[in-house]
Amino acid sequence: MVNTQPEQTTEEIIFHTPGRLAGALPYALQVAGLGIAYPAQEPVRKRYHDHVLLFALAGQGRVEIGGAVHVVEPGEVLWLDTSRPYAHGAAGAASWRYLWMGLRGTGLDGLHGLLDVSRQPLFRPEPAHDLETVFREVCALAGNPAPEADARANAAVAAILAVLAGARDGGLSGLQHSPQMARIAELLRQDLARAWTIEDLARLAGLSASQLFRAFKAASGSTPMSYLRQERIAEARCLLTATNDPVAVIARRCGYADPYHFSRDFRRLTGTTPTLLRRSTGF
Repeated sequence: MVNTQPEQTTEEIIFHTPGRLAGALPYALQVAGLGIAYPAQEPVRKRYHDHVLLFALAGQGRVEIGGAVHVVEPGEVLWLDTSRPYAHGAAGAASWRYLWMGLRGTGLDGLHGLLDVSRQPLFRPEPAHDLETVFREVCALAGNPAPEADARANAAVAAILAVLAGARDGGLSGLQHSPQMARIAELLRQDLARAWTIEDLARLAGLSASQLFRAFKAASGSTPMSYLRQERIAEARCLLTATNDPVAVIARRCGYADPYHFSRDFRRLTGTTPTLLRRSTGF
């Protein structure tokens, strides 16, 4: 830890180099550490392409995402998609202390959408889960070069995500408890290019369109079409950074016949354009 002037943010940053087996695991730990934001200091606005989870230890944090302001209290977890514009710093007269980790993994994009994190980035887990201990474990693993560190970090991250899903009404846990709606969600994921309609899904579920709409929203916290849009953009984001296929081709593979509508939805959900995302990752 390096001590700095009170006007600045003090951080303990531990970068992690994923090992040989990391590619086979669902979550790739990139970095972790401890942050301390002081009152009246300039908010953090760093832009990356990681998902960042922060666990608030003490003080209050102020976070702005998409024009909305959220106050983070001790014991709460904040989920940031750092590819989108944001700002965070201390709120009030005391410093804000937090543990944090930077993660990558295609499953994170889907879960981010499913839990509606863009609109609700704060989670309030029960104290019994003791997420502070799990966050500290991940921070320790970030500096561990042992071959098993990636597997242990994945297990810890999976435990955190399970708690967050359970803390959010509906969402993933709701779908898991509704086999009928989980099947509809899986059908959507398996055929993102199809021009799905509510009537299609209602027939598959043996329900009326209004019944399907209500049942899916009750189980997932999202409408069927909003869920489909999130899944399409999550897949497009993966294809844009993993292939050199033209943007229009990727748009069609993800269910967008019109590249303009694809770019509009992509920017709305990710905060950037397909072209800018690809350029930033070297494609």
